[in-house]
Amino acid sequence: MDAGIAAVLGAVAGSISGVIGSVATGRAQREGVRMTVRAEAFKERHQPRRDAYKAFLQVLLNLDARLNTPAYEDSTPEEERQLRDDLDTRWIDVVLAGPEAITIVGSAVRDAVDDGIAHMGECRRLLNEWLKLANANEDENAEEAARQEYEDAINKADDFRNALNDCINAFGAVASRILDADGTERNKSSRWKTWVRKRAAARRSSSAR
Repeated sequence: MDAGIAAVLGAVAGSISGVIGSVATGRAQREGVRMTVRAEAFKERHQPRRDAYKAFLQVLLNLDARLNTPAYEDSTPEEERQLRDDLDTRWIDVVLAGPEAITIVGSAVRDAVDDGIAHMGECRRLLNEWLKLANANEDENAEEAARQEYEDAINKADDFRNALNDCINAFGAVASRILDADGTERNKSSRWKTWVRKRAAARRSSSAR
């Protein structure tokens, strides 16, 4: 091969290698920049998310403590309304903070909490009905039936306590996982979607009984 041609081919090969190296380096640099940007974005969202998750969990813990009070059935409409208002306010903050995984689980949690609050109201209604019949002292059979219905509702409270504990654990686990992320990985919500489907199925089964 002519020495001049060989020199030209060598120069071309060197240029191609340089171009390939530059492209690879550029891609690596761009990916590094993207990872840095994602990480910084996660840092900026971390504290607002932490605050929103913490406040939402506090509402759940407050309700859990209320349900574990011996006289929890003596709730008032005002107390139940306040619990719902607190839940809705904190839920809005959670939705705005995101991401999708927490809203998926949070939605099921919100439904379970709403069921628990509704049950508090039902126990109160049944208690008032029983006391009304007992004070009237007119129909012993009706009074006994009302008493039994009230006691059955109280006994059923354990189901709501257990459901609420499951919800607190599930929400806490997802929140912790999200807050531990550094922006270099994607949060997968499939396992939490499965949990939500199970919760929904249990809720439909409970409603059917």
